Amino acid sequence: MLKYKVLDCWPYKFKEIRAAKLREQFRPRAFELPQIPAPKSVKVEIHMLCGKSQLDMGIWSSWSILRFMDNAILYVHSDGTLECADIDSWKKVVKGLVFVSKEEADALVESEISKRWPLLYEWRCSYRAGAQVVDVHFFGETDRLIVMDSDVLCFRDPVELRDWVAAAEPVFRWHKDVRTCYIADTELLNEITGLVLPEAFTAGFCLIPRFGKKYFDHLEKMLKVLSTDGKVSVHRYWSPQTLGAMCAALDPHAKPLPGSYAVTLGRTSDDMVLRHYVGIPRVRFRYFTEGMPRLLRHQQWSAEETASRGS
Repeated sequence: MLKYKVLDCWPYKFKEIRAAKLREQFRPRAFELPQIPAPKSVKVEIHMLCGKSQLDMGIWSSWSILRFMDNAILYVHSDGTLECADIDSWKKVVKGLVFVSKEEADALVESEISKRWPLLYEWRCSYRAGAQVVDVHFFGETDRLIVMDSDVLCFRDPVELRDWVAAAEPVFRWHKDVRTCYIADTELLNEITGLVLPEAFTAGFCLIPRFGKKYFDHLEKMLKVLSTDGKVSVHRYWSPQTLGAMCAALDPHAKPLPGSYAVTLGRTSDDMVLRHYVGIPRVRFRYFTEGMPRLLRHQQWSAEETASRGS
């Protein structure tokens, strides 16, 4: 812990302070972005779990990618803190937004999985980001989903992502992490589960199939195996992406997105298509000091283009 504080926290304190000031400067501009029209046809849904404290980031994040994807619709899953006024503000920027309240999600998920997959239901209710793994599959209609965090920014046309969205069959694709972050070592998890987990799967940004009985049965089985074995707690940090990796392990064609989508620790390189500014001190401040200025500097979504797309 001392090493972490000395090397990964303290050197970035002043940068975090500067980032907080920049965030306040940028915040009003989030609510004045050119509106993304509702899609005329929907091929993929973008699902985001968000709360009131991340409202401005959620708007920037969703707008940054939706400006390139006219066949995508946004689903915002509330953590219970978003209010009607917050969603109204977001809808002024993303016209087709579909809001999922925590109360609505809790009721639907309980009715759908509590009896059939009780271990998965217990995990979902006890883990704060459980909605990313479970809830997203019970809202919407498309057979493929993009699940993304509010600390993701898209800078360029995600051509490769759009190509996989357009593929004949849904696929697993994710931005590769700087290292594998699961609830235990990959070797141990493979030994316990009998799977071969992909390396560096992340739940912060991924393209996945809509889960049905096959995947929910699989997750229930994995939770039971882990619980019976007892070496690893399923409630540890990085649990969502561990379960996501276990589902990706069922697809022999699953693989990460190109390097221009990968998680990095240093500066945002010029060739980055999309970046997840993960919540560690040496990275998160860059969302505001590097990501936001770049998004504004290279903005190519004019009011005229917006109107054209909506016509």
